[in-house]
Amino acid sequence: MDDIPVRARDNEHMSGPNDTAVWQDARPARAQVVFDVVTAAGFGLFALLAQLTQGGFTLVAAALLVLALAIRRWWLPGMVVLAFAAAVGQLADREIAFIADIAYFPLFFTLGASQRRGVRRFGLAAGVVATVVAGVAMALNAQLSSEWYSSPTETAFAAVSTAAMCAVFTLGGWLVGYLRWQGRQTVQARVDAALEARVNAVEQQRLAEVLRQEAERSRIAADMHDVVAHSWAVVAAQADGARYGLRSHPEEAEGALRTIGETARTAMADVRRLLTQLRDRETDPVPLDFERRGELLGRMRASGMTIVETSYGTPPEHRLLTVTAHRILGEALTNALKHGDLTRPVEVAEDWTHGYRLRVRNAIPPGASRDGRNGEPGGHGLAGMAERAEVAGGTFASRTLPAEPGRPSTWEVAAFIPTTEDR
Repeated sequence: MDDIPVRARDNEHMSGPNDTAVWQDARPARAQVVFDVVTAAGFGLFALLAQLTQGGFTLVAAALLVLALAIRRWWLPGMVVLAFAAAVGQLADREIAFIADIAYFPLFFTLGASQRRGVRRFGLAAGVVATVVAGVAMALNAQLSSEWYSSPTETAFAAVSTAAMCAVFTLGGWLVGYLRWQGRQTVQARVDAALEARVNAVEQQRLAEVLRQEAERSRIAADMHDVVAHSWAVVAAQADGARYGLRSHPEEAEGALRTIGETARTAMADVRRLLTQLRDRETDPVPLDFERRGELLGRMRASGMTIVETSYGTPPEHRLLTVTAHRILGEALTNALKHGDLTRPVEVAEDWTHGYRLRVRNAIPPGASRDGRNGEPGGHGLAGMAERAEVAGGTFASRTLPAEPGRPSTWEVAAFIPTTEDR
């Protein structure tokens, strides 16, 4: 196959300038045109020499068929007109150019292999008509010529033989061309399947990259929220403490102002790191300062929070689990600092024995709503903690525990993050 298609599949109903883009026969290269011309010239020389003994219109028919062969790739209508003229002339002259008529085989091959359904159907119909007309014409010639006519049987034999020979050149050529068209369609289907698979793979990669970028932006946004919310909660608490103790306890006020400065500098450094990650997507996430557990608990205690902590097990060497655990802990303590009753201790229980389990409980101030928000609308903290737990394959829950004798209403946050083996 010298012209295997290389892109979009054959569209039988296409029209316009792009309907021949698949088939090289429709836009033959210069080498193909030269090949056709040289082949036609060689066949024409042979056919004309063979037809010299007959003379008459057979020489003209041979010339017409040679021209049709030369232009069959790049001017299909001209080929059809020349071939039809040669056939009509032979019928009118009642002389058959047997050698030159071999050219009908490649001409009908061209029709059968065409990309257009209409051309293929025209070629089939033309072959059938030519076969019938050839047989009928031979029978009439036998009837009119005393030299040919001897008996009805011989006349019928001559008609059938002529029709059969015509069928070989016309319908045979068309059939071979049609089989070639089917072969090209099979190759085209394989090419299309390969291209579609490649396009799907590229599209999947693009979508995966889009999802990765969205996930990265969401992670950076969540980190930004955690940094800002935690830092400003500590700053607000320390600022209130410094304002109340500025005159009566200047040492404590100085310590609160020092904590405010350290917290602000830490927050600025963390924000700078997050902005760097946002600008440079190739930068690997680095631990943020506020994630350090000891410093986190220290800042909370310095802000006036009493923390009663219990911990079991040792944190594993698993960054996703430990980072998620520290960020959920930080957000839970930040919520307790902002909305809890700091006159009572905050209970923090962590268990690292099988994955990570966290429970944080803080008292709800008297007169506050059930979650201790004092009528303020809920922020992104609870939703962010739930999202972080879900991304790590874990669970998150929050609830209000009713008051009991000796214990006020309590807000509880619980999270579970499994290890990779437990998922």
